[in-house]
Amino acid sequence: MALVLIRYSEIGLKSRYVRRKFEELLIADIKKALSYYGIKNKIKRTWGRIFIELNDFEKAIEPLKNVFGIVSFSPVIETEANLDEIERAAAEYAKIGSNETFAIRARRTGQHDFTSQDVAIRAGRAVENAMHARVNLTNPDKEIFIEVRDDKAFIFSEKIKGAGGMPYGSQGKVVGIVENEEDMLASWLMMRRGCIVEFACTEKMEQKIRERAMWRDVKIHFIEEEKHKFAEKLAARTGAKAIVVGGETFKKMELPVFYPLLGFQEVKK
Repeated sequence: MALVLIRYSEIGLKSRYVRRKFEELLIADIKKALSYYGIKNKIKRTWGRIFIELNDFEKAIEPLKNVFGIVSFSPVIETEANLDEIERAAAEYAKIGSNETFAIRARRTGQHDFTSQDVAIRAGRAVENAMHARVNLTNPDKEIFIEVRDDKAFIFSEKIKGAGGMPYGSQGKVVGIVENEEDMLASWLMMRRGCIVEFACTEKMEQKIRERAMWRDVKIHFIEEEKHKFAEKLAARTGAKAIVVGGETFKKMELPVFYPLLGFQEVKK
């Protein structure tokens, strides 16, 4: 089983109550994503971090990269939070050639009888002796990260970028009018900000929406009349508080209209 450390950013700025609610939404979406791809998992949460035990990390990379709210994630090894164990684990974990340089980046959360600097020095010395590699703190060939959290320490060297944003469903509901790729991207950006999107679309865009939605159970409504009127009626029926579009400008709408692509010099399709 692989152990994966999940990081988020904006959630950590919320109050304790809101943070917990958002973490629960994030965990629920992670579970849906992994289950959708048939990946067995077990999730545990600590303050500021989420950990996942996986039976297939390589298969989990793509779904995790597409979960809104995850800023980055790393496969880690876990050991006890004492200097001797950290030193041993770091030396075993390091895969560095004798002609390469490395740096240890240590951080610590909780009460310990050692500092982050102590961790970096002891682990660095162990890796140096085991691999016969040189330390370079400014521009190393490889970085080894050690995160000590209470009674456990986690060692990793890879940070995989996630989608970022906010957990899906953490914000309000909007109607996304989707007639083309730009509209789809605009709605996707609102989903990334945590909004639930009710899609008002043409039939030709249905498959594109489902591909972007992936495991998320989105609702699709085919436009049956003039789109402005249809979007407003759909919003009233579903409780949506705003309308989202790509490039077209709407006038005299009773609801707020969001244009997430404004300011983009070029929309990548």
